[in-house]
Amino acid sequence: MRNVRTMPWRGMLLCAVLLLALFLAGLNAVAETTDAAATPAPSDLAAQVQAMAERLEALEAERALDVRLNRAELETLPLQEGPIYVAGHKTPDSDAVCSAILYARLLNALGYDAKACVLGPINNESKYILKQAGVDEPELLADASGLNMVLVDHSEYSQSADGLQDAHVVTIIDHHGDGSVITGNQLIYDARPIGSTATIIWIRYRNYGVEVDAQTAMLMLGAILSDTNGMKNENTTTADREAIAWLSEAAGIGDVNAFYAELYKQSISYEGMTDVEIFESDVKDYESGGTFYCIGCVNAYDEEIAQDLSKRMAAIMPDMAAAHGADMAFAQISIFHDDISVNYLVASDEAAAEALKEAFGDKLVFDGTAYILRPGASRRKVIVPALAEVLENHPKE
Repeated sequence: MRNVRTMPWRGMLLCAVLLLALFLAGLNAVAETTDAAATPAPSDLAAQVQAMAERLEALEAERALDVRLNRAELETLPLQEGPIYVAGHKTPDSDAVCSAILYARLLNALGYDAKACVLGPINNESKYILKQAGVDEPELLADASGLNMVLVDHSEYSQSADGLQDAHVVTIIDHHGDGSVITGNQLIYDARPIGSTATIIWIRYRNYGVEVDAQTAMLMLGAILSDTNGMKNENTTTADREAIAWLSEAAGIGDVNAFYAELYKQSISYEGMTDVEIFESDVKDYESGGTFYCIGCVNAYDEEIAQDLSKRMAAIMPDMAAAHGADMAFAQISIFHDDISVNYLVASDEAAAEALKEAFGDKLVFDGTAYILRPGASRRKVIVPALAEVLENHPKE
């Protein structure tokens, strides 16, 4: 049996029973001073305490059963010899980086040998979250061939580690559409239409009965706020909001808006980076209807900066398409803060521009460089499905 760290349910039970006993004793004392005839007999108080203790024990037993049932999926997980590597997608964003660390920690808490890794350099926002949490950057994984792999925040070969076709994929935790990764063995596949992969992992910590300490809560909080644009993105769900409320308290963050404001400042910091590096800092590759394309997400603080970045991205779009072996390339320059929500979409060529126009029609306004979409939209939830429909394939990201 693997060594498991669980929530202190028995201690909570005993505390609850003790508090109830003290509360009833207090009521008894008040009753004695006001109406002796109405005072419950000691045997009645004892019976009430006993009944509550039994109820709490039943609840504890139910909770323990839920945890055992959830962990049952791990019992026959087919593993090759060696550790389990947990990785997000290439050009990782904060959700991919933090989710890899979080799920590796969860597996380690359950007794497995798991290692978080990244598939490329991490951005300034991710570095800030890790620094705030006091966590080192994960190591770079060059080749996944022959390794036990857990994929977080993606399920596409084109977005994943080199050599993944020859790896042993045992788990996929994601909040996108189903991807191209397939495996002949049994696996855990948890894909949910919510705002962040880190939210799914928070739920899995709870389902597995594993504690979330302050450091882990900070990683979760940063990832969820990043991927939901401070809860302003249309893909934000009740689960994400509940996670943020719970995790902010656990992480000791009193002002969530101020914390997100700092994250946003870090996300739009491209100091010292070339235009190519800016595009490549958050780019994903896709295929729909036989057409290969890539979309690079870039953040801006205001529309003046967005217009400047649009011109800079337009100059490199044809080269980016070629570098990714893609038929089309798009840059998505976004502003998501306060009450501002807008995308500047830059296409690599006329065919890419026509795909955008067909996908969004009169919602777009062309400024001579970029196609402007108000309000702004999620790459995952809106842009990719719209392009996929035009390119005659089921939406995937």
